[in-house]
Amino acid sequence: MSDDDIERIAGATDALLLRMKTLEKANADLEARVAERTAELEAVNRELEAFSYSVSHDLKAPLRGIDGYARILLDEYGERLDDEGRRLLGNVCRGVAQMHRLIGDMLAYSRLERQVLAPCAVELQPLAEEVLSAIDEGGLPEAARLSIDMGGLEVRADRNGLAIVLRNLLANALKFHAPGQVPVVHVSAQREGQAVRIEVCDEGIGFDMKYHERIFDIFQRLNRVEDYPGTGVGLALVKRAVARMGGRVFVNSVPGEGTCFTVELPAP
Repeated sequence: MSDDDIERIAGATDALLLRMKTLEKANADLEARVAERTAELEAVNRELEAFSYSVSHDLKAPLRGIDGYARILLDEYGERLDDEGRRLLGNVCRGVAQMHRLIGDMLAYSRLERQVLAPCAVELQPLAEEVLSAIDEGGLPEAARLSIDMGGLEVRADRNGLAIVLRNLLANALKFHAPGQVPVVHVSAQREGQAVRIEVCDEGIGFDMKYHERIFDIFQRLNRVEDYPGTGVGLALVKRAVARMGGRVFVNSVPGEGTCFTVELPAP
């Protein structure tokens, strides 16, 4: 081996050692940044937990007081009030109830952001029937016509997260129908390649598709709360839960004919 060869090998070795040191430093810097980012995320989570505690306790307590005093006035002094006075107190009670629902939905949204998901194979038919049973116990609209046929399919998802999605979509489908109209809802699923599409379709009031993106934004509503009670959080929960499970959700609607929500999730 000539001196030139030895010098080239030595030079290559030095260059390799320098490259290794550079990579080691870059790796150490990366680990430091990851640790710093992790600490920042943990701090944000602690702040969110503190916020949730504050919302749950500090806001609900005065609301309970307002509701309690309003009901005492209605029960014990209602006969002394005229129709307008009773109507106004009734509005106070309904406003408090709406605020309670809003706080509950805000907490649910906050918990969803912090929740650690556990993806697994989830059978759709039993889960959908379980969700419907819970809705039924809470008061399924009388004479509602609802069919569920998931075709024996499974998806890869977090079971609790998917339950949140189905619960909110079913509640929406059962709610948005014209006065006097019987709610008609069809829930189904089909396999398409490596994905499974879940559809929750109704024959209700529908909406103009120019608002199709807005309805997934938190606190956004297309109808007056007096006509269709709600907080504007449910579909935001659906969108966030589906995104966190690696899927997507979209909607198609025709005013006066109905709405169909489609959730696409990975097949197991």
